[in-house]
Amino acid sequence: MKQIVKQIKERSKVELQSKDIKYQLWRLDDSEFGKLRKKSLPIKDDYMFYIHLYLSKKGSKDQFNLAQSLVTLTYLFGKSSDWIDDWKGSFSFPVLLVLEKAQGKFFYLVDIYDNRGSINFSLYRILEAEVEGYDNKILREPFELEFSRQEINYFISYFYGYIEGCFQSIGFLMPSEQFFKKIDSNHILYGYKDDQYFEEEYQSQEAYQATIKNLESMGIGSMISQNINDILQSITNEVVEK
Repeated sequence: MKQIVKQIKERSKVELQSKDIKYQLWRLDDSEFGKLRKKSLPIKDDYMFYIHLYLSKKGSKDQFNLAQSLVTLTYLFGKSSDWIDDWKGSFSFPVLLVLEKAQGKFFYLVDIYDNRGSINFSLYRILEAEVEGYDNKILREPFELEFSRQEINYFISYFYGYIEGCFQSIGFLMPSEQFFKKIDSNHILYGYKDDQYFEEEYQSQEAYQATIKNLESMGIGSMISQNINDILQSITNEVVEK
């Protein structure tokens, strides 16, 4: 017999506050992100800011790598979206960002994803009402009175530091199975093996492919396994007794 089952959907949420601004980050599924994206305006990236952010950390002894970033983002927001450019990247976490400031509350989409070895934060201003004449494909400068370029850059730097600090606090609590991910565009491999998180960039296609074959021969997969109880609970909304 066909049944309609009404469920209460569980959703990951992160709450932060800094410089009199409250941030709420709500994890979205792909369908929600797609619908909201159609009603939002893309904000231009500040590429010089990204260069400065990553160059300031590059080469440091304890540099926060992609493997550590992925497991921390997975811990905070759940499994990565399947909507990725699998030539240049390997994960994507679409979230709703709610800003609470003295002058009001504002809603943005943020896509947290990796691109050629770096983490990017693409922002979109959500239009809460129907507005005629807006092209949702044209990149726009930030809306300075509500979320200025300076505030956006501060938020990205602050949140990047937050996930790094989060890993330092809870990394040892996350029992990780061995895995690896690949970024074909830049010959980058990263993951977890021999009790260590690693990230390596290879100078040749031959060395890159040889390392992939070696990892696969060791039985290391390219997926982070998900607890089977979590999968069943997401479907049935019931906890399976262990």
